[in-house]
Amino acid sequence: MTLSNFNWTDKDSVKWFILLPTGHEGPYSLSKLEQLVNQKKIAIDVKIWAEGLGGPVRLKEVLSPPEIVQEEIIPDLPPLPVEEEVPPIPVLEETEEIEIPPNPPVKKNITLRVWSFIAISIVLMLFFAFGNVLQNLETITISRLPKMTMELHARILKENTFDNWDKRIFFKEYLPDDHSHIWLVTSSFQKCSVESTFQSLKGKLLSMNDESVAFKTSGALKNHVVEFSAFEFTSGNKIIPGMYEMDVKATNCEWDGSIPALMNKFRSPDSEYLARTKVVLFSKGAVEFNTILDKLIQKKMAIELKAHSQEELFWQNLQQKFETLQAVTLQIEQLLLDYLENDPNQFKKNLKPMIDLYTKQFGSFLTTFIVDNEKYFKDLKEGASRQRNYELMVKLTTKRIGLESMKFIEEFQSLKKLPSKKDLLAYSSRVKTVFSSVKNDISQKIIQISEDRSK
Repeated sequence: MTLSNFNWTDKDSVKWFILLPTGHEGPYSLSKLEQLVNQKKIAIDVKIWAEGLGGPVRLKEVLSPPEIVQEEIIPDLPPLPVEEEVPPIPVLEETEEIEIPPNPPVKKNITLRVWSFIAISIVLMLFFAFGNVLQNLETITISRLPKMTMELHARILKENTFDNWDKRIFFKEYLPDDHSHIWLVTSSFQKCSVESTFQSLKGKLLSMNDESVAFKTSGALKNHVVEFSAFEFTSGNKIIPGMYEMDVKATNCEWDGSIPALMNKFRSPDSEYLARTKVVLFSKGAVEFNTILDKLIQKKMAIELKAHSQEELFWQNLQQKFETLQAVTLQIEQLLLDYLENDPNQFKKNLKPMIDLYTKQFGSFLTTFIVDNEKYFKDLKEGASRQRNYELMVKLTTKRIGLESMKFIEEFQSLKKLPSKKDLLAYSSRVKTVFSSVKNDISQKIIQISEDRSK
């Protein structure tokens, strides 16, 4: 299925997933997503995906059907003008003298042409100079705040770059190691008053106990950052690292400075911003959180085996493994697509930072995932969990993700010359095709696990 053949009146049969940095939500029908937008519970430009699509799309692209371009009607041409009769030239008699006017002054015409050339040259110089000034201004400057380490500050600068002067608010969350602050960062050039509430999700805290943490806080968005440092807890008494549902409201919004106001032609931004999303409040980031959470779940499983069925816990953990691999697959695909969207002239320059980021976030993670998986199945007792070779399923799926990723990286490294924009588009298409196949394979395995579990 593609957007071009999507039935725009069918809002219930196709199931959509909301894509988030930490995973996905769904499935939802299109009518339900439209209802959530109207209730201002999700943003209109959130990324979604449905089975059959080659990659994620913006929700607004699906809610708005393509317009039918009507053929332009060319009006009839007016009738050609009728040539007027030219009166005959009078013949002068021999006695009449013809008075010849003097030639126009040449010096004035030359001076006028010189000044015109100078004026045009000045206009062109000002035009190109203004263009260079605008290009130099298309950057985001985020100051390092107290409690913000240099490593975290560098990560914030890398993950938040200029993306149009009228960029709408979309927050990314960051925390220091002691979890005493929360920084919400956006690439939007706005300043607002911000209020937010956080509610922990059951089973998603890095704690051995089943705890619930809820709190509210407020701050001001300025220079792309909202800093939360004072928290009013309604349950719990401190921030426990984990996944939370965040409701955020920004009011009294205006452009942050005269340059953004000028570049937006003095058009006012949205007066209010409302959003509900899942965030990971953990200083090491979402990938590290998933790794630790998976280990924590395994520890909890060992304790709960005394009171619960070992088989039921096995199915929960097995499904969690494949859901984690599915989330990592989405993140690697997005990393490669973001790299290919850069300027072709920066292809070689951006290659090493991209590879370093992949190695740090995903390379070691996939290796550790396989080792922990082997240890887990080695310690597992015999039973219904052995009806299939699930250990091999997890291992092969993990290796496939790493193998497909490294194929693209090695191909990029072997290029002798800079690729063209056409080449980059071709690479992006291949990345979407390959990782779509990987995601479909993981989805089929999750369905297979559910069927085995119900037997």
